[in-house]
Amino acid sequence: MTHYTILNDTSVKDIFDQYDVGKILEYKLLSGGSENTNYRIKTSKDEYILTICEQKSTTEATNLARLLAHLNKNEFDTSQIIPTKKGIWSGDFEGKPILLKTYIKGIITSDFTDQQMEKLGSDLATLHGIEAPEFVPRRLGYGIERFAEVQANAPDSSFAKWLKPTTDYIQSFIQDDLPKALIHSDLFYNNIITNQETGQVTIMDFEEATYYHRVYDIGMTLVGTCTFDRQLNLEKAQHLIRAYQAKNTLTEKEKNALQAFTAYAATATAFWRFMNFNFVRPDETEKDRYREMQDIAIHVMEIPAEKFLLTTQKK
Repeated sequence: MTHYTILNDTSVKDIFDQYDVGKILEYKLLSGGSENTNYRIKTSKDEYILTICEQKSTTEATNLARLLAHLNKNEFDTSQIIPTKKGIWSGDFEGKPILLKTYIKGIITSDFTDQQMEKLGSDLATLHGIEAPEFVPRRLGYGIERFAEVQANAPDSSFAKWLKPTTDYIQSFIQDDLPKALIHSDLFYNNIITNQETGQVTIMDFEEATYYHRVYDIGMTLVGTCTFDRQLNLEKAQHLIRAYQAKNTLTEKEKNALQAFTAYAATATAFWRFMNFNFVRPDETEKDRYREMQDIAIHVMEIPAEKFLLTTQKK
């Protein structure tokens, strides 16, 4: 994975002169996404994650920091944002916004225990109970409104031909009276930190957070944490959904729409991968990566509705 900003001792010192976090002891470049460069920093006070935002504007980075601060204020368990000495949420390095967050000890795993699935369900319900700040987007970054871009760019592709009836199916379940909330919208296993000693799971990376139908967030979490070999594990899904409903009871319309929204989440991810790796940032090694999510969407839609609905039943 390409990293866009490489730091040295001098640049790290220049950055940390903006913060009151003690003396730098060591720093290490971390693997990560193409939109950010991340470093793990150890100081005399604590350990931190330094994120250099390669593609965000200062406003976008500041709003992400404000959202994390909002979650912290509402006692939601996630990274704590560290302001600069001047009390500013976003610092600066060579014209790029930077964010400093507390380091949370743990690993990334794709195999969660039943108890961890229940904790994720409970935390998701807690998140959906937190008021969405006014600066959070009111539409998905790569939602159904954008699916027509495939037809515009690749009308003769097999993906475009599959996407059209799939979009019609999903659209039939999108109703204005489905409850909305502050959602993560990208809750894959690699956005969750698991503490091996305590079993604690912590939701991270709120860059795609928005105000949208909460049933979409549940569907995305099922896709991101309960799929194996391109199939949805309904038993694991049930652990998450039951724990969610212990705090937030789903409406009957949400229960009936969850299967479609789970397919929606997989389809939206497939859409993003198709467009990003074939048109936005063409990558020969990743161009077919969308097929994994397409296969998951197909599998979800093939599950008998009555069987899927059982995952929403309380004990």
